[in-house]
Amino acid sequence: MNFRLAHRADIPALAAARWAFRTEDPAELALCDESEFRGRYQSFVRDAMDTGRLSYWIAEDSGGALAAHMAVVIVESIPRPSRALDRWGYLTDCYVRPAFRNQGLGSELLRRVQEWASAHDLELLITWPSDRARSFYARAGFATTSDVLLQQLRDYDAPPASDA
Repeated sequence: MNFRLAHRADIPALAAARWAFRTEDPAELALCDESEFRGRYQSFVRDAMDTGRLSYWIAEDSGGALAAHMAVVIVESIPRPSRALDRWGYLTDCYVRPAFRNQGLGSELLRRVQEWASAHDLELLITWPSDRARSFYARAGFATTSDVLLQQLRDYDAPPASDA
């Protein structure tokens, strides 16, 4: 396996993986076709990578095919006098292709993301894991906390509100 930061050239493969990831669950109904989604995704990721707001880590097999990926959205916090940089990471879009699951690939990729985040002086990494993934993140040092307050403004699976 080759582990590395993704480049712009990886964006089409990341778009295909994101589509596979989000449509793997039959309960998540796509509101557009794959082509439309890929265009929207690629535009978003290209802009976010170019501005440094998003970094993707990928694992590719010996043939160069994408096996897994994880994204870190960099969130700039309001400056404090005690810190030169105030940033934290939102870990999202974490996916291991089915053929590569349960082989330690996700754990190794996450370890590299954590090392990268620490080297870039991010204050913390947060994620909203699925119930199935909670033990994976717990083994990697993530902990449930009561420090964060959350107000859910819409159901995660709800379709977007109409403009009517």
